[in-house]
Amino acid sequence: MSDIDKAISDEIWMEILKRLPVKTLGKCRCVCKPWDKLIVSPPSVTAHLKNYSQNAANRLLMYRRFSNPPEKQEQYTLFLDSGEDKEGENLGVRHTFTCPFMATKSDYHFRVVGSVNGLVCLSDDLFGYTYAVVLWNPLIHKYIKLPVPLATYQVTVGAYISMLGFGYDSMTGDHKVVRLVYIRDRNHLDTTPPKVELYSVQEKRWRWVSADYLVDICVCDIKWSQCFLNGNIHWVAWERDANTKVFQRNWLLLFDVEGERFKKMKLPERLHKVSTLNLSVCDHDEKLSIIYSELKGGFTGKEMERCEIWVKKEYNVGTSWCKVISLDLGANIGLGWVQCLRKSGEVLGFTKKGTLVSYDPSTKQSKKFLGFRGRLRSWATCAFTESLVLLDQKHEVGTYKQAGGRMKKRFTYNIDLRSRAQTMNEEEVKVDNGDEEDINDNIYYHGGVLISETLMKFEGGKMTGDLSELLSQVGLL
Repeated sequence: MSDIDKAISDEIWMEILKRLPVKTLGKCRCVCKPWDKLIVSPPSVTAHLKNYSQNAANRLLMYRRFSNPPEKQEQYTLFLDSGEDKEGENLGVRHTFTCPFMATKSDYHFRVVGSVNGLVCLSDDLFGYTYAVVLWNPLIHKYIKLPVPLATYQVTVGAYISMLGFGYDSMTGDHKVVRLVYIRDRNHLDTTPPKVELYSVQEKRWRWVSADYLVDICVCDIKWSQCFLNGNIHWVAWERDANTKVFQRNWLLLFDVEGERFKKMKLPERLHKVSTLNLSVCDHDEKLSIIYSELKGGFTGKEMERCEIWVKKEYNVGTSWCKVISLDLGANIGLGWVQCLRKSGEVLGFTKKGTLVSYDPSTKQSKKFLGFRGRLRSWATCAFTESLVLLDQKHEVGTYKQAGGRMKKRFTYNIDLRSRAQTMNEEEVKVDNGDEEDINDNIYYHGGVLISETLMKFEGGKMTGDLSELLSQVGLL
């Protein structure tokens, strides 16, 4: 250590280091052992996170897409949310990387549940009964593989639908994953209240949480969305009549991560009776936002006709919903699908062929980003904050050398029916773009059945033709 290093206290060094990007800090760790020890210390990790989360200039958006064959790669890009990028700089890109994990179905991808404090929650649950959930910090190549949840198809329950939420308890400094499980009755209806379990990173286990409040409140199960704001996880939900089980109205369902309890929030009156399948919840510049989409051909449509974006200006004021965007996507504006609203007021979406595009409603001009293309409905966008979270933890945290190589980690589920022991294992798998498995395998079979039931529940539809045809209709093939 130099004389300068000795003359400067750790407190001053921490003030300097907390302002540096994660990638730069990774290089600083190699300078000397005292710096490495300081950077990976819990106080340093906390100080860096606080500095980056409170500075609006550091706000990023994370965009995920699944590239078409022959690559078939789950690719992530971090770019500035401000929209202040210069022409030709591709959205102000800060980082790009390929997902180091492989979904059960090698031809598909993980669901992006959400991102909190630089951790991305991924779930391999797009089809069937799979239980792989990962908390991943892509900038430091660290991850936590969650254990098998309590409610599983083989052991504890029959047919069911599940959805996840990801949030942060600021009182205890604990990241938590919430899992809602609606068991299907003989009439293919969701049984309420659902079973609810919670995973705590600090406790390193799943445990049950009371769901008595959720009588006749159901989270929209197909293509569900969630976002974490103001200490609460938010899902789009719908209420049904207690006797007839018929749809009554839409709500936002909230889970208080600190108090571990549920509550409801009203949507704009305009959205009370619309199809729940056409609603998604997201974060716009740290404000709660709802996207309402009307699709050509109904839920199975691959293109939007109209889109409205609503923002809640004041979180605790029920009447503060404001419609900030209303677009007719059939008016040749270059958009086929709307994904989110950027801080600049530009709408981020995609063309009919899957190319990323930014549309400015004030100038009515759109700009394509030809280097960003993905498979239909593989897109996901959420807010992201650079952080060192997981760097200060040694146990139960996995690591990998790089993302984007030909070797990926895949998670497998094992069960001993005699002892009912359940484990989630992982293995290194060489990426193979060869022939795909039969479309009627177990995972896709269950996925098709669940999609069929959802269509019947909301739109009076029914499954016609073979399973691969249905999956193609909803954009999952």
